[in-house]
Amino acid sequence: MKKLLSVLLVMGILLSIAVPFTAFAETIYTEGGFRYTVSNGEATITDYTGSATKLTIPNTLGGYPVTTIGDDSFSYCTNLTSVTIPDSITTIGDRAFYKCISLTSVTLPNGVTTIGGSAFYKCDSLTSVTIPN
Repeated sequence: MKKLLSVLLVMGILLSIAVPFTAFAETIYTEGGFRYTVSNGEATITDYTGSATKLTIPNTLGGYPVTTIGDDSFSYCTNLTSVTIPDSITTIGDRAFYKCISLTSVTLPNGVTTIGGSAFYKCDSLTSVTIPN
């Protein structure tokens, strides 16, 4: 009887640990060098694996409007020299462009309402930031 209770207890503990991890799993999509997730019909860029030096972030990915550049999405993209961010973006996450050491110019859209901490930290070559009226 003790053995059966021990097995059931261990199974209960394992199930309680496993459930939270599977409940929050997100599907990561890839398109044109962008990795992104979709939530509530909106795309969030989570990573960039492309090699562009002059990059225009798309308005949509997979048919979903891109509204967020997630935390660390473009960190260490050392070849990136310029970025144009589309009007669909409202949020730029923490450290989004951290250590993009060749980045010299960024064009921000009207719709950005939040720029996270250290979003452009260690972008030592950054000399031009264009902000529309």
